Amino acid sequence: MLAPIHRTQFSDDGPSLRAVPCGPGMVDVAPLLAPRQRTQLATMACRLHLPARMVLYREASAAQWVFIVASGVLKAFQDLPSGKRHITAFLFAEDLFGLSEGHRYVNTLQTVTPVNLFKIPRAALHDALRRDPELEFHFLCKLTHELRKSQRHTVLVSRRDAAGRVAMFLRMLEQHGPQRSDATIGFPMSRSDAANYLALSLETVSRACRTLERNKIVAFTDRYNVRVLDRQRFEKLAARM
Repeated sequence: MLAPIHRTQFSDDGPSLRAVPCGPGMVDVAPLLAPRQRTQLATMACRLHLPARMVLYREASAAQWVFIVASGVLKAFQDLPSGKRHITAFLFAEDLFGLSEGHRYVNTLQTVTPVNLFKIPRAALHDALRRDPELEFHFLCKLTHELRKSQRHTVLVSRRDAAGRVAMFLRMLEQHGPQRSDATIGFPMSRSDAANYLALSLETVSRACRTLERNKIVAFTDRYNVRVLDRQRFEKLAARM
């Protein structure tokens, strides 16, 4: 059984980006691109439909494309010299990836669920950003947003309590998934991938999940869904350091 795709399929309006806008008083995540900018990106983009568990590109390969997620979930990882794998990020709908260092991709990207992507040639995107300062500013806002997410990941893995790490991870999934009236959070990745991202062993993650259930904070209703039972305690645990 495949994990469900998050959010929507391809939009006729073109690629979309979401982040906290770079402006005074801006604190909530919001759409960044104007309709004309989404249309502009759509004219230069190819649309990809990929199955789950497919490698899109590998670390150190030539970087020719930038990608925007329309729907689904991907993971970015690096294979270390020790033979271990380190998951650096999960990517969700309206996320941007494919930026490079020295014209080479810095991570390997693999789909977690079936995904829909917009694939944009790097050269065409660079030309568009040079011609449109407002579009360039929106991409800068998105990259700044991604930097904050990376910083939060650093904070997450610094927590000593495994249950707190799992709660923060579930909160992240909730923020990126569809809003559900029954307080259910989608959990599309494997437990081992979640453990890798959280810098915990699989056994530790399993114990932390059992602790959250035993304390009646959440309930794992099936392999791909978690329901929040006590919102106040869940939010307090996810925020506590």
